[in-house]
Amino acid sequence: MDAWSEALRELRGEYVASAKPKLQEATQLLGHLSTDPADRQALGDLLRRFHGFAGSGTTYGFPVVSENGIEAERECQKALDAGAGLTPSQLEHLRGLLSGIRNQFETGAPSPAAAEARRQHPQGGRDILVIDDDPDVLTMLRSLLEREGFSGRVARTRVEARNAIAERMPDGMIVDILLPDGSGYDLVSETRGRPHGEEIAIVILSMKTGFLDKVEAIHCGADGYFEKPLDWEKLIRRLQHMLEKNRAEPARILSVEDDPSQAAFLQAVLVSAGYEVLGCPDPRRFESDLSAFRPDLVLMDLLLPGVSGHDLVRYLRQDERYATLPVLFLTTESQVEAQMKTLRAGADDHLIKPILPGLLLSAVAGRLERARFLRTLVSHDGQTRLLTHTAFLERARERVARRRRDPNRAMAWAMLDLDHFKAVNDRHGHPVGDGVLMTLAALLRRRLRQTDTIGRYGGEEFAILLDELEPVEAERLLSRLLEEFREIDFKSGDGSTFRQTFSAGIAMLEEGMSLETWRENADTALYVAKSGGRNRVLLAR
Repeated sequence: MDAWSEALRELRGEYVASAKPKLQEATQLLGHLSTDPADRQALGDLLRRFHGFAGSGTTYGFPVVSENGIEAERECQKALDAGAGLTPSQLEHLRGLLSGIRNQFETGAPSPAAAEARRQHPQGGRDILVIDDDPDVLTMLRSLLEREGFSGRVARTRVEARNAIAERMPDGMIVDILLPDGSGYDLVSETRGRPHGEEIAIVILSMKTGFLDKVEAIHCGADGYFEKPLDWEKLIRRLQHMLEKNRAEPARILSVEDDPSQAAFLQAVLVSAGYEVLGCPDPRRFESDLSAFRPDLVLMDLLLPGVSGHDLVRYLRQDERYATLPVLFLTTESQVEAQMKTLRAGADDHLIKPILPGLLLSAVAGRLERARFLRTLVSHDGQTRLLTHTAFLERARERVARRRRDPNRAMAWAMLDLDHFKAVNDRHGHPVGDGVLMTLAALLRRRLRQTDTIGRYGGEEFAILLDELEPVEAERLLSRLLEEFREIDFKSGDGSTFRQTFSAGIAMLEEGMSLETWRENADTALYVAKSGGRNRVLLAR
């Protein structure tokens, strides 16, 4: 780990140095947009520059660089979507955000805001508070949380838990019902009543298996209930899912509605709740809007010009890509027969106009959460919680399409394969081999950015899509991952330890390149790395 820390410091220095010309370019683009605020090409270039900062700052210890980059990227996207150029207030806002990024790079140290973020999360991961007086449970959970890159704190009593929460509000809590000095139910209720207490993920643990105990857990505000003895991996998967939900991007909603006043009402209500909304007043645009906007949910009117909402939903359900896409009908028809027709067409619910804002938002939120959970189950490997082969390829297709729209955007495909993995299973047993797989998966999740895509490509093979990294940067990153992974000690069933390595091949997506060629180039680079002795990273030339 010392070697990794030293390497990270070296990469951080290189990153700060490489940021200078990017800052200069962003400054020049802002200067140009001050005189020509409607220049879409310049605005798009500025968006991409801020996008680069958004995706890389936190990786190198500059969380405020990422925060400012994300906010600036969204501001630029709003201006592009509006089509009217940057307003004076938007220009001033972007200058301030860029100034904050520049200040961090010039000082070479995180700002006070970033220092506070590090104080709240001293190990850099999501902060999970475990409240239980069973030392075996505490030991196992801390080990699993650290494997996933979380920062684990422990409390053995209700009083200790209150003090820990007062020190800083955690991102998640795992709470036993029976504590030496009180009820875990009451602790959960108290926590939910604190400022920001509704935002954290909370899981209840208990030896009690009765139905009423589970109802009480829901009533007090817990998100999940697990019985002891625990299925450890299932518990961590559920916690991971809840934490990802809390930091997910705003959901996209496609509103198919031809009445301007009704469309404006729906948009106002949904936007006020933080959703991104696209109106589709003309059914002839439905197919293109589906493809371009990629909604997370569709609100469908029944009576549309030239076609019925039923027909549009039947069409949608013929495409397997939209099998889990929630569809809610909004119509003035309240008869039972109309509701039955909408359900037979493939809709998920039938809401009656006029609809109260609270009911609309509750229906939308419930359907979105269920669909997101189903997509997670379908698209993620149950063992490693990485994308499945099919889901990964779908993301890769999206990258190829994005590259065609933006030829200057760098994208890399890395293939990783554990070296001599069959020998690990043969010598140490499959449970140990599974531990090696999950450890590598956890390392990739910890060290890579949220903008990167990680998948289990098959067996002991993994695949990664890296955005906004040049070839040398991608090669260095994978080399650092290999260096850290091969320093990990794995324990065999007889108590002995061993170490493991992987081989990796990297290919850049070139202009005009097909998905299949890109994949083959990465696969070929991996094959050459393995043929050359394994335990190495090779960049396709």
